[in-house]
Amino acid sequence: MIHDRRFASYRTCVVLAGALGLAVSVASGAALAGAFFIPQQSISGLGRAFAGGAAAATDASTAFSNPAGMTELTRAEATTGASLFNSRLSFSNAGSTAATVGTGGAPVAYGGGDGGNPFAPQVVPNIYLAHPLMDRRLWLGLGITAPYGLALKYDRDWFGRYDSVKSKLTVVNIGPSVAYALDDLVSVGAGIDIQYAHAVLSNAVPDVLRVGGPSAGSDGYSELDGSDWSAGFNAGVLIKPLPSTRIGAHFRSGISHRLDGTSTISGLGGPLAAANGRRIGETDLDLPDIVSLAVAHKVHPGLTLLAEAQWFNWSRFEEIRVKFDDGSPDQVIPQNYDDSIAVSVGFDYALDDDLSLRGGFRYDQTPTVDAFRQTSVPDADSYAVAVGASYAPWDQVVVDLAYYYAWWDDIDIDVNRQFAFAPGVAGAVNVTGAGDSRSHIVGVNLRYRF
Repeated sequence: MIHDRRFASYRTCVVLAGALGLAVSVASGAALAGAFFIPQQSISGLGRAFAGGAAAATDASTAFSNPAGMTELTRAEATTGASLFNSRLSFSNAGSTAATVGTGGAPVAYGGGDGGNPFAPQVVPNIYLAHPLMDRRLWLGLGITAPYGLALKYDRDWFGRYDSVKSKLTVVNIGPSVAYALDDLVSVGAGIDIQYAHAVLSNAVPDVLRVGGPSAGSDGYSELDGSDWSAGFNAGVLIKPLPSTRIGAHFRSGISHRLDGTSTISGLGGPLAAANGRRIGETDLDLPDIVSLAVAHKVHPGLTLLAEAQWFNWSRFEEIRVKFDDGSPDQVIPQNYDDSIAVSVGFDYALDDDLSLRGGFRYDQTPTVDAFRQTSVPDADSYAVAVGASYAPWDQVVVDLAYYYAWWDDIDIDVNRQFAFAPGVAGAVNVTGAGDSRSHIVGVNLRYRF
């Protein structure tokens, strides 16, 4: 039997793969923007595809998109809402192979299904409060949101199982904010983002000694669980150069998480069973800075046209560097994300004082790079159309409804996974596939104005 210490490099590799997936997996799932940002933080914004978010100041959700917009509200307001995601993703195997000891080092095709639809219906909630002081010149706000997240679960025997099986992330962002109207034309705002992240990632581990190549029946299983608290900030300005025009600019700082993870390996048999066990590691995850520039222009008393451009500083996400508690050397896997943009246009149309309609279109550029894209982050450039409405049955109560449909360009995967147990006991799996994804979102929100 191979001695336990000969598996040190393998365990290092597994923790590395788990930490990599943990960090990168934040980048997808429920997310409907480039990589792992979820813009669905406002139901009124959802209905116009988030056009003009930093300038619209429709309700208390402006505390997230641009806190300076709170000065445009007419009275104190509390909102609570949720978006229901019904997403679909289908992958096809495009020639995945494994080269292991059991194949004599030659790449051979291995078995596996298409993974099924990894997305189950998901709900993304939000809560906002906005309260005025000093004759509405000073405003205090609070937002509780889920700006990042994912929930993917492929079939355990699918062809991409050595890259990922289950990826789940829950992020809660608590954002107190303040806004002040300098005069009738200019308002400023700022906030703190206090963020908790918890993630779980799993993938299959091939039996590299199996003659003929790996099989789902002899696979092991790796799972990593990690969590962290961290913080950032955001700030914005709202300018009204004309009575009918608002221009908003907003900056949200990137948040750096240090995810403490416990990697558990199980299910390997025979000589490879010595690799089973638990090991602790940590990795830094650098979320991007986000800059938003928006305009809202009232064409006539009922119709407002809106537009927004966002820039995501994804190039911060250059690599995953994993550090181990036992002092093993750092392991590094490059990510090489590119900076990306998102652009949206839309409208609001007030039929009367009680009923408003809206709609919009959004384009999101993916920051992922072909050579490094993974099945835990099935991303590509995406597009969306949206419609929505607001209805006030009473003076103090407003109900917002929205529908959002998004689709992605072809999602190409060509990723290589290395599994090294000991010198001469190793294997490589090349996961190659093509994916197609669509998503339907329905949002509902209740506003109460004091």
